[in-house]
Amino acid sequence: MKKSVITALALSALVLFTGCGSTPKNPGNDKNAKPAATEQAKPAAGTEKGSEAKAPAQNAGNAKEQKALGAISPEQALEYMKKTKNLVIVDVAPRKAYDKEHFIGAISIPIEGLSKEEEDKRYKELIPAGKPVLIHCRKAIFAPNAYKRIVELRPDIPEISYINGAPLIQPYNEWKSTQGN
Repeated sequence: MKKSVITALALSALVLFTGCGSTPKNPGNDKNAKPAATEQAKPAAGTEKGSEAKAPAQNAGNAKEQKALGAISPEQALEYMKKTKNLVIVDVAPRKAYDKEHFIGAISIPIEGLSKEEEDKRYKELIPAGKPVLIHCRKAIFAPNAYKRIVELRPDIPEISYINGAPLIQPYNEWKSTQGN
């Protein structure tokens, strides 16, 4: 009994600290800062699973609002990806994880170890405007903070969410390969 409890705790710690392929690096953090994994695992305020928050479209020149959907489960994400036209899938996991396996058509924006300025630059340059966006990594370690930052930076994205858990890459890719596009 003790052995199985210790094994379960060890596995839980391993999953918590390995994140989306490796531990996120936050340059400039001091020794008194919160560990990144605990901070990043929380959804954005008002974006708990099942809720919808709207962010005003600042600098957009019109009265449209962005639908900030927040965290969705891997199963919900799979259905969302199948039904959402012009969806942009953004993979923020380290490049090594992306190269190993990724959603067909996903944009790779590996953010591990980047400065905030470089991360912001990539979000602005690589994500197209006017299309819905779904963000993911491998274990929802990088994705929540990437989601929060993109919501702030990109009011020109009409709908945005992130996968809260391990993405269902293989089932999506199997479905996508049958669609002929």
